Amino acid sequence: MPESIGRFQLVEEVGEGAMSIVYKAFDPEINRPLAIKLLRGECAVDPEYRYRFLQEAKAAGKLTHPNIVTIFDVGEVEQGPYIAMEFLEGQTLEEIMDSEQDITTRDVVIYGIQLAEALDYSHARGIVHRDVKPGNIISPGYGHTLRITDFGIARMDAPNKEHKTRIGSVLGTPQYMSPEQVEGQQVDGRSDLFSLGVILYQLLTGEKPFVSETLTSLLMKIVQEEPAPIDIKKTDIPQSLKAIVEKLLNKNPDHRFQTGKELANALRQVIHEIDEKQQHFNESKILPLRIKWTAVMAMVVSLAMVLGSYLVYQKQVDTMTELTLDSGGSLADFIAIESAEAVLIQDWVAVETFVQEINDRQQISYLKIFDHRRVLRASTSPDEVGETLEQSLTGEVLKEEGGIVISETEWQGEEVFDFQAPLIFQNKTIGGVQLGLSQTPLIAAADLTFYTMLGLLLAVVMTVVVVAYLLATGITLPIKILRKAMRHISQGNYAYRIRQERNDELGLMFKDYNRMAEELQNKQQADVVTEDQTQSDLNTQTAAQTQPQFEPETEHEGDDETRIAPVKQPLDAVIGVDDSQELDDDMDDATRIIKRN
Repeated sequence: MPESIGRFQLVEEVGEGAMSIVYKAFDPEINRPLAIKLLRGECAVDPEYRYRFLQEAKAAGKLTHPNIVTIFDVGEVEQGPYIAMEFLEGQTLEEIMDSEQDITTRDVVIYGIQLAEALDYSHARGIVHRDVKPGNIISPGYGHTLRITDFGIARMDAPNKEHKTRIGSVLGTPQYMSPEQVEGQQVDGRSDLFSLGVILYQLLTGEKPFVSETLTSLLMKIVQEEPAPIDIKKTDIPQSLKAIVEKLLNKNPDHRFQTGKELANALRQVIHEIDEKQQHFNESKILPLRIKWTAVMAMVVSLAMVLGSYLVYQKQVDTMTELTLDSGGSLADFIAIESAEAVLIQDWVAVETFVQEINDRQQISYLKIFDHRRVLRASTSPDEVGETLEQSLTGEVLKEEGGIVISETEWQGEEVFDFQAPLIFQNKTIGGVQLGLSQTPLIAAADLTFYTMLGLLLAVVMTVVVVAYLLATGITLPIKILRKAMRHISQGNYAYRIRQERNDELGLMFKDYNRMAEELQNKQQADVVTEDQTQSDLNTQTAAQTQPQFEPETEHEGDDETRIAPVKQPLDAVIGVDDSQELDDDMDDATRIIKRN
C-alpha cells in the first residue's frame, strides 16, 4: 500500500472491487478523513476500464444528495486515476439482510423512500446508476439513513454524447437487473426503479424474486417470468405496498413508476397508512380522555347521589315507621280505655261488638281482647274466642312506652307491628288488648320512595354523563387537531398550519403552534441556503488545491460533507467488466439466448 496519493495520507485498505481498491485516507489540509478509490494497476491501462472509472467520478461528482455518497475530488497520480469521497462507516444493505436483522415493514418503506428520492435526484440530472443493488447501498449506522454508492457503470444521459455503455452491452448485477438491461436494450431511470423493486421485494420477504442455478436461466426468468406474489411469502404486507412492488417489477418500463418522485409519493401514502393503523392500535390500548372524564364524573355523581338517596330513604322510612308506631300505640290505648268497663262487668257481647266495629273502621290485621286470666273474650277471628293467650311475645320488641309493648312479628305470612296494652280500672289490671297493624302500606311507601330516588339518580347521572362527554369531546377534538399538526412537524412538514380559530386557551395553543412551525420553516430554508453556500465554497477550494485532470461537466450542487467512515466491502460489482473472462462470456451467451427466445 502506498503511503499517500497526492496530498492525501493513506491509513489502510478498506476494500477492493473488480476495477479499483479503496483506502481510508486523511486530508491534512482540512483535517478530514475520507476514502480514496484508486483504479487497479492492471485496469488503469485499459481504455474501457479507465473510461468507466472516470465515468463514475464524473457522474457521482455531479450529485450532492443526503442519500448519495458525495465525491469530493478526482485526479491522477503515478499509481493511476483516483476518486476522493466520503468515508462511510457502517454496513451495506446486503450485509444487513445477510445478518437477518429484524427490519420492520415501516423501515422498509422508509428505505424505499430514501432510495427513490436519491434515484429521482440523479435521474433528473441525466444519470442512470445501472447497478442498484444491496451491495451498493450503505447504512452509515445512524438512524435509518441509506446512501447509494458506486456509480461505476453509470450512464450520463446527455444529447450528442457517445455512450461507452452502449446499447447491446449488458452491465449490472444479474439478480437486480431489469428485463431491458438483460436484453442489452437502452435503459433509463425506470431500469433503476426495477432494481429498487427487487430490493424491496427481498427486504419484505427475505427472498430474491428471481432465483436460478444458472445464469442463463436466471436472465430468462427476469425477462419472461413473474415473481411469486409477496403475500404468499409474507401475509402482513399492506396491499398498497404489495401493489407498489408489483408495479416496480413490471416487465414493461411504461407500466412501472416513471420517476423516483412518483414512487416516493406512493410510498409516503403507505407510511401514512401504516402510521394510521398503528395509531388506531395504540389508541385502542388507552382509555380516551372523554371516556375517562365521563366515567369519573359519572362515578362521583353516582356516589354522591347514592349516598344522599340512602340517607333520605332511610330517614323517610324511619319517620314513617315512628309515625306508624305512635299511631298504633294510640289506637291500642284507645281500645283499652273504651273496652275496660265492658270487660269489668263481663259484658262479652258488648266487647265483641266493639271489636267488630274497630275491625270494620280500621285497617288492622287482628284485634284481641282478653281478661285477667288471659282468656280471649273477643277477637277479629271468632274461632279463637275462649282460648288462652300465651304469655310470651314471639317477635322482637321495638319499644315499650306507657305500659304498651310494641314488637315486630309475622302473622299469616306478612310482617306486622304487634301492640299489647293493659286494661286498667282503678289502677288494677283486669285484662289486655293485642292489636296487629300490617307493615305492607309502610313497605309500599318505602318502595315508592326508593324507586323515585332511583329514577332521580339515573336521570341526574345520565345528564351528567351526556354533559361530561360533550365537554370532554369539545376538549379532545382540538387536541387531535394539535396532535395531527405535531405529526406533520415530526415528519419535517413545517409548512402545515392549523386553520381553525378559537377564542379560548386552545386557540392560543393553535397560534403558538403556527408561530413555531413558521419559525422552523424559516430556519430550514435559511439552513439550506447556508449549506449550499458552504458546500459551494468547499468544492471551489478543493478544486483549486488539487487541480483534477477530469472536470465534471456541470457544477456541483451544494451539500454538507459527511464525516463518517466506509464499510470494507467490494464497491465495483460490475458484470461485463469483471476480470473473469469466463463470466463475461457466459453473460454474452445468455444475452444471445434471451434475444433468440
